[in-house]
Amino acid sequence: MEVRQVRNVIRTWSELKETKHPRTEQGLVFQLNTPKYRHGAHTTPIDIDVISVYFGPFGDIRRHDKRSPWVGEAYANINPQDAKVYGIEDGDYIWVDADPEDRPYRGWKKTDEDYKVMRLMTRVRYFTGVPRGVLIMFFNMYQASHGSVRAHETNPDGLAKNPETNYQAMFRYGGHQSCTRAWLSPTLMTDTLVRKETFGQLIGEGYAPDIHSVVGAPKESMVKITKAEPGGIDGKGLWRPAALGYRPTYENEAMKRYLFGGYISQ
Repeated sequence: MEVRQVRNVIRTWSELKETKHPRTEQGLVFQLNTPKYRHGAHTTPIDIDVISVYFGPFGDIRRHDKRSPWVGEAYANINPQDAKVYGIEDGDYIWVDADPEDRPYRGWKKTDEDYKVMRLMTRVRYFTGVPRGVLIMFFNMYQASHGSVRAHETNPDGLAKNPETNYQAMFRYGGHQSCTRAWLSPTLMTDTLVRKETFGQLIGEGYAPDIHSVVGAPKESMVKITKAEPGGIDGKGLWRPAALGYRPTYENEAMKRYLFGGYISQ
């Protein structure tokens, strides 16, 4: 087994702000965050169709656009100014690629069947609350599998549901773990670590499942983005809410009036 020596490097902020990620020159300029919001279980948006359809802005119980893997669909939030730099409209599909050294898996080649299955494709939503240079994608969604991709590409209705197992994906291709990796700190694996109990406020030491077990949700990574397909139905034109003028930077006159409080009378 290869053992790598890790050295701690301490820098002041004035020094640190002059540095950049080593993959920046290859286009990895976005920080992809995959948070788990407090009141969402791992399977919240996927196990029941009526929840999935309301989980995000791309829910459609009738699936008018057969590209959608299910009645709901995964998406990433992006600052509109960032999206426009890359020619990406609200609602478009994008490819998201992380460090090519080991993601979506070690030794990948574009000709691999696995690469097609595991490279992340997702919808993108304009969200002005996201800082520039950041993508945010909640990780509470089942990612694509070999069976779901095969189903999506061969089913007449495009449903990404494995006919053999009934596994239902919310991605057409890939998923969060195509790009991110859990960080397991060695200090969290020690039996002498002082820690809080899993439930309650008691302080103790020794084994605790959420502390000592080798588990962890994917957190963040540096990625690059590429426009894959337009957001309109069947890949034609704008995603409908943007085309109607109800989305950030696309506002019609009625929406502008609403935003400025024009429908409020004294």
